[in-house]
Order: sequence, then structure tokens, then C-alpha cells
Amino acid sequence: MTLNKNDSVLWLAHVAKEFFPAWQDRLNRSEKQTIKSLGHNFYSVQFSSTPTRGYLSESIFSRYWLPVQYMWPTKCEEKGYIEKCAQGLLAKFKDKNFGNVVVFSLDRKQQKLASNLRGRILQVFSAKLKEKSPTKLLTEWTKKPVLQPIYNQTLIVAISDKCTWAGLSTPSEAGSFFAGGRRYVGVSNESIASRAAAKFVEATESLQLSGIKTDNAKKWLELGAAPGGITHELIEKKCEVWAVDKADMDEDIVENPLVHFYKIDAREFKVRMTFDALMCDLNGPAFLSAKICSEKTSLLRKGGIIIHTLKIHSANEFEKDYELTLKEFALQNCQFLYARHLYNNKQEVTLFFKKK
Repeated sequence: MTLNKNDSVLWLAHVAKEFFPAWQDRLNRSEKQTIKSLGHNFYSVQFSSTPTRGYLSESIFSRYWLPVQYMWPTKCEEKGYIEKCAQGLLAKFKDKNFGNVVVFSLDRKQQKLASNLRGRILQVFSAKLKEKSPTKLLTEWTKKPVLQPIYNQTLIVAISDKCTWAGLSTPSEAGSFFAGGRRYVGVSNESIASRAAAKFVEATESLQLSGIKTDNAKKWLELGAAPGGITHELIEKKCEVWAVDKADMDEDIVENPLVHFYKIDAREFKVRMTFDALMCDLNGPAFLSAKICSEKTSLLRKGGIIIHTLKIHSANEFEKDYELTLKEFALQNCQFLYARHLYNNKQEVTLFFKKK
């Protein structure tokens, strides 16, 4: 096993392949980094110096970041390999402060190895983990990762068929509660399940990772609401929703007393009231969606959160559309928080703003 001498200079990143060129371009704006493909949308990035969290966030298309502090060849057929790995990790991290262990396979082919290795790591670190995290907590975090404290230091091990990497990180720093940034969302109502609902669930978790909670947002304006997947997620949280879309919505949702459906173009929505948050998933040209959504932020209370989906119709036009969108929201007195290409995003990026 080899100790990575430049602690937190080598990182693993998860990036959708279609956005790799844009991601690489953003990373190389200040200075060129050494990037190698590991397959399955994972890459290793060798920085010349330890990157800041803000710098990593600016890359936008990274779904997951893992600082590599230890790495070794994967030899799963070797006798005693799991024990050798566990003891090596104990020697490296025994004096480190962490309260959870996550092991995952980059290519999903090493799931059994990952499970067995995690079990042995938990055993060799049992005394340390008992001080930080009772067994009951570890079980809860395994079943429902979003219950982890966002700044909870975790020992993370990533396995591929050729190499295994390990490092310490937190859900907030990694950018996801879920191993490798792979967030599969089980929505509340399968009969109206939609990718939009999955995006919304992941978006609120992303805000949570940034220390921003939406629990107190009880009145939502939703633009581009049909067929109702996001609306259903909101009413499950006992939120009142003003849903706007030219298309039809699920009848059961429309009949819910918490839902006020306006079957109109979003530009025609004229209700004068104050909302706690705004969700926009409009289709159409990026500049038009940005203009419509940003203008509706006049209906938000101070501090209200905006979740805006920027549709990417052309990778070559992304930077132009992105800057135009930021400008439109700035004109409406909205503070840009950050942007992420969520696991459930496809040809789109989710932007987060706050009303000043």
C-alpha cells in the first residue's frame, strides 16, 4: 500500500461523461490539472496544491469529491486481502477523528468486496467508532444516509478493479450523503413518479448539505409543475403549493386542498401574495425560463429560496446561458448561492438562489 504524500492534493470526482469537457475546462481555468479517467464516470484529479471547497464547487459538474489520502492496488483474489486492507487502514487512520465508514464500488462489480471490507473495517475500528457513533446510529446512517450530520467526518473507501482509494471527508465536503454521489430517489407516489420529483428531493438535500434547511418553507410557488411529481413531494411535507403549468396535472393532486393549480402560461400568473420558496422547472430556451422565474421572485419573502433548473440545449452554449441566467437573477435582487449537476439531472443544471 502507498501513502499519498500530498495529502488532499489527489482527489476522486464523479462527473457525467457528456459534461466532462465543460468540467475539465472549468477545472483548468486557473492552472492545468492532471486528470485521468477511471471509468464509470469517475476521474482522478491531481492538483498542484490543495483546492478550496469554493474552487471545487465552481466546477459545477462534479457530483462527488473524495480527497485521496491512501491508495493501493485492488487484489481481491489474493488470500487475506480484506484483512490486509483493514489493517493498512487501521495503521493509517487510527489517530484520525471520524464517526462513520463508507465503502463503495466504482464499477458496481465489487459490491460484495465492498460490503465485506466495510464489515471488517468496522470491526478493527470498533473501539474508536463506539466513542463517536453507537451501533444504532451507524445502522440508521446505512439505511438512510441523509440522517448523517453534514459535517460528520467519514472514512470513505472507493474500489475499482485495478485500484482502491481511501480518504476522510464529510457529506458536505463530498457534495452528497450518498456513496459516490449516486442518489437514487424513491418518490412518494409511484403512480405519478417523475424525474422532476427525484431532482427536487435531491435539490433539497443539496441545500441541506450547504447548511440551508427548507423545513420552514410552507408556501411554494412552482413553475412548470405538470404532471405533479414535485407538487406531490411538497404536499407530503404539508406545504401549500401554487402550481403553474399549461399542461394538465394529476387529478388527485389538483383535488388536494393544499394545491392551487393555474393552467396558464407562467408569465400570466398574477396572484399577489408572498411565498417562502420558488421551484422552477420550466422547459424552453434558457434565457426565457430565467427571465420568467427571476421576475416571479418579486413574490418571495426576504431570504426565500429559489431552485431553478437551467436546461442545457447545447453544451457549446452552456457558459453563455449560465452567465445570462445569473445576470437575470442578480437584476431581481437575488443572491446566487451555487450550481450543481445533480445525479438526477440530465441535460440540465440546478441553480440555487436566495432573495435578498
